[in-house]
Amino acid sequence: MKNILAALVFVLSASIATAQAPAPFNMNPEGGPNASPAVQPPVAAPPAQPERPAAPANPAPPPAAPVLPQLTQPVPPATPAQQDVPRQADQQKPEEAEAAKTAAGRRYLVPEKSLRLSGESARRSWSVYLTPEQAASPAKLHLGYQNAIVVAPEISRLNVTINDVPILDNPIAFTDQVGDQVVTVPAGTLKAGANIIQLRADQRHRTDCTIESTFELWTDIDPTRTYLSFEAPDMRRFSRLDDIRALGVDPAGNTRFRLIVPALDQLGSTDVLMRLAQGLALMGSMPNQSFIFEKAPSALPQPGELPIFVGTHDELQGLLPALTSAAANAAVASFLDYPGSDGSSALILSGPTWPALEGLVDSFVASTNGSTTQRRDTLATQSWRGVETPFLFSKAQLDFSQLGIESQEFGGRLFRTSFTIGVPADFYATAYGEARILLDAAYSGAVQPGSHIDVIVNGNLASTVPVTSSGGAVLRHLPIKLTLRHFKPGVNTITIEASLRTEQDQVCAPGATADNKPRFALFGTSQFRMPDFARIAQVPNLAATAGTGFPYRTSPNPVSLFLGRIEENSLSAAATFLGKMAVASHHVIPVDVTISAARIAGSDAIFVGAVSEMPTNILTQLNIDQESRSSWSPAGTPTTTSAGSSVTLQDWQQLTGGNFFRRQFEALSDWVKENFDLSLSMLRFAPEADEAYKPSKDAKMIIAQESDPTDVGTWTALIAPDSTSLAEGMQALSSRQEWDKLAGRIIAYAGPDKEPETVAVSRFRFMPTQPMSFENIRLIAANWLSDNIMSYALLLGAGGILLGLATYGLLTLLGRRYED
Repeated sequence: MKNILAALVFVLSASIATAQAPAPFNMNPEGGPNASPAVQPPVAAPPAQPERPAAPANPAPPPAAPVLPQLTQPVPPATPAQQDVPRQADQQKPEEAEAAKTAAGRRYLVPEKSLRLSGESARRSWSVYLTPEQAASPAKLHLGYQNAIVVAPEISRLNVTINDVPILDNPIAFTDQVGDQVVTVPAGTLKAGANIIQLRADQRHRTDCTIESTFELWTDIDPTRTYLSFEAPDMRRFSRLDDIRALGVDPAGNTRFRLIVPALDQLGSTDVLMRLAQGLALMGSMPNQSFIFEKAPSALPQPGELPIFVGTHDELQGLLPALTSAAANAAVASFLDYPGSDGSSALILSGPTWPALEGLVDSFVASTNGSTTQRRDTLATQSWRGVETPFLFSKAQLDFSQLGIESQEFGGRLFRTSFTIGVPADFYATAYGEARILLDAAYSGAVQPGSHIDVIVNGNLASTVPVTSSGGAVLRHLPIKLTLRHFKPGVNTITIEASLRTEQDQVCAPGATADNKPRFALFGTSQFRMPDFARIAQVPNLAATAGTGFPYRTSPNPVSLFLGRIEENSLSAAATFLGKMAVASHHVIPVDVTISAARIAGSDAIFVGAVSEMPTNILTQLNIDQESRSSWSPAGTPTTTSAGSSVTLQDWQQLTGGNFFRRQFEALSDWVKENFDLSLSMLRFAPEADEAYKPSKDAKMIIAQESDPTDVGTWTALIAPDSTSLAEGMQALSSRQEWDKLAGRIIAYAGPDKEPETVAVSRFRFMPTQPMSFENIRLIAANWLSDNIMSYALLLGAGGILLGLATYGLLTLLGRRYED
């Protein structure tokens, strides 16, 4: 009998020991930066809980930055008997649960919805962040792709490197369907932190040797079949705040933060949630980030998605039975296994009250926030370009090697490479400024006249250098002028293309495409030179807001955030917009959430809501037609037209082009535009007033910006027909490609298959950002007069008259007088 009692005591003590959870880190500011984690008493699970593998004996390494404290190790999920609420996994379809389980061990790599390597030589690089556990685990690289049928497999190759270590170098040979290649990543290649992945495709045409045929060469990387698979289990479990950087992307290249907040509709919690969203966006720093808010869990987490539970201990206890009891006494942050998931972590921010939670969030945000006074030297582009972008505020000179372009030779017909340059929000040199590229390059004697080198800025042809002589040449600091009219605040992409024609290509003998003898070389000693440019901001300017977070980054007071309604969709759109601006500005923008627009005048503000929820004065100030309230309907909702509408003769006259004189005038205007690059809008004394904008019926969302009524603050509004369209539209605009298109005073998003409509700025307000100097005033005047040609001509004429009068007066006083 004694033996049986001893065995029972031993079994019970072992089950209690395995149920102990590590103590959560206390991030309460009262504890101070050096406060040690408070050890809480162990929480025993019921005996019915199945036994799980023990946690590793070695503690996790400390976070990279001292301001990111170590959190608790993941806690196994509670059994169904412990849960007081139905588990969302029970609502999952079997195929969805199986897909989630299959994706649990995958780390998708491509940070875009699609990735195409086009041309004869194409490279793409980007950064992938890994936790120490992921870096230490044996891994395999899975690569899925399909190429054009005209790509010759015997002379075309696809190369993959990770941290400059060759991983894959195989012929390109999947023309019929997407093919998969799997290769083991050599031990020691992956590292904790940022890992640079580079894909390079060298492609040649099967039969054609023309430059035009190079546009038929492509290899499409399939993001859904390109990933790292880890052999070690639980690779989606996080244990440190810094692990949030390793969240990654989903198969479509998106990163999503899902905030689950039971007290979501409380106005007092909104400020805290907006700061938290910006801190998460800064820590993730991925190109396609978005936020989703909900009151209760709705689905299992997917790859590239992090659930964050935020609330008091009492609010979260029903959703998280495994929640530590320490949250009832002090604000704590910890990682738990998401209920019902197979090893996916969820971040838990909990405490006894919301004021305690606010201190916890502020502590977290402080670890990610950038300085508002210290000038940045780079813009964050490593996650989608592999290198950071230099940020230029004045005259500068950079070698191509500093921009990520090394010396290289090329044996094809169309060479292409690119780099990025950043300019500040108060950049004002689009009408007169010129940058220069001092090109160090060479071409062989086989290259014939008719070849040329093009420079493209943000998709616009900026300069062309023709090859006029044969016999080859070495170009040493060949100056290529680039007009600054195509530059915009934020990141600017500059592409160099060399179209190379040879006699061998005209003959195109069999096997000629396999000849890889170098015919062009570009050297890393080439330079990009930016001149001094005018520094004064303009409002409105959505490009400055998207590129650098201006003017909200430098706002002296918290930015007023007006929400039409405090509900899931409005909060999701607002958090996504603020998160994008936080990444662009590298700064958490303090906001003051309000549901009343009465006292917003005279300050910077952001408005988010459906068009029917916007106050009349807001739409008027943003220059949006008031009829939009009734005429702008959600997609699929029929609209009624007035029965009294009629067609007039004037309508048909405008439709058919007006009278004879109007047609002649339009023809003359087209001729002047084509031959002299002049338009009627350029022949002006001053900018014209903007017309009221009326969204089209197929527009899903618009972003508008204007000065406030006092001309002191800046107002930006996110408006949609309804809250659902608002959330969907902002999530679509959060992708890097769409976000970079923000420009002018209004942008209207109409769907993924349509190009956004941009309404240009006609009249703007200057906002000084620098101490006034004679040189800066001169540059500002030069750009303004170049934009307003008639004012320049008037001043030039007036100056000539004044000079003539002054000369006449001087000669009258000093000249000789002749008397009869």
